[in-house]
Amino acid sequence: MTTSNESFYSTIDGALTPEQAAQALALAESGDTGDKPETGGAPATTAAPDDKGATEAGTTSEQQAAPAAGGTDGAKAVPEAEQTADNTVVLARDGKHTISFDEVLKIRKQRDEAQAAADNAQQQLAALHAEAQARADAGQAPTKTDTMAAEAQAAIEAGADADLFGDFSEAGLRDGLLKLHQQSREQLRNELRAELQQELKKELQPLREQQSKSSSDAHLDAIYTAHPNADSIVESAEFKAWVDSQPSVVRNAYWGLFDPKTGGTSAEIVEVFDAYKAATEKPSSQPAADPKAAAKAATEAVRAGPPSSLSSIPGGRVDGLSPDERMAELSGVDLHYAMEGKTPEQITAWLNKQM
Repeated sequence: MTTSNESFYSTIDGALTPEQAAQALALAESGDTGDKPETGGAPATTAAPDDKGATEAGTTSEQQAAPAAGGTDGAKAVPEAEQTADNTVVLARDGKHTISFDEVLKIRKQRDEAQAAADNAQQQLAALHAEAQARADAGQAPTKTDTMAAEAQAAIEAGADADLFGDFSEAGLRDGLLKLHQQSREQLRNELRAELQQELKKELQPLREQQSKSSSDAHLDAIYTAHPNADSIVESAEFKAWVDSQPSVVRNAYWGLFDPKTGGTSAEIVEVFDAYKAATEKPSSQPAADPKAAAKAATEAVRAGPPSSLSSIPGGRVDGLSPDERMAELSGVDLHYAMEGKTPEQITAWLNKQM
């Protein structure tokens, strides 16, 4: 058999309050105990709420005294005063491990001390109440001590620690009520501070979301301005292959820039895209033609030198075209460069011939 006090002791944090002490005393008086097991016997176990191991069960809030099963005939109850480490087994919360019986003794000592303090407080308050009642019966006005004693009584009944009021003298009552008032004010300030912080956070949330959105938009705009096809690049197999081909240090740094949580700046991402394009885009095999050079060549082709033979005379050419007729075949930039070096009169004369 085992004691059933665990659910009560598991709620204790620190010293027992008078109410807890009274409850602990009642449990101790009605709790189960048992004899020490005979040779070869095993201690009885009870299921605990969770399995946290013997190390956690060593605290005063995680213990239970479990007397051993006394053979096949059952166990005989052992009074609390007679329980010792030899005839009582202490189980941890998991119901499997045992801990020192000294822990149970420590709890009982705290219980007894708390009960004694509660009894003393009640006796002191009862005496003060009797004195106040006697004065009231005699038609006398309540004294300061009477008023403070009534307030202390109400505070203790509401859960305040009786130790706050010391010996329940006028000075002790005054100091205790002052401490209680300070505790109440501090608690109220903390509650108001938490409420204010919550309201402020709620009010600032839209602004923070807007700032975050603006920052994100600027980040993306910078990337798409430099590389309009950034989405296609980062999703392509070619880009992945290029990044994976880099040394591990560089590769990890590159991929880290695209992580949604720890991503890099827009400038860093643009730099990676620049490097990718520079390394993968093939340059054109033929350089782009210079339009000025092409026009100049066309002009040179139009211009004819002085005839050096009969074949140089327009009538003697294969195509039979004069320089003016050749210019008439040109258009656009070629015609513009062909007219360079001609006087306005020559240009006018040529235009008149074309009309």
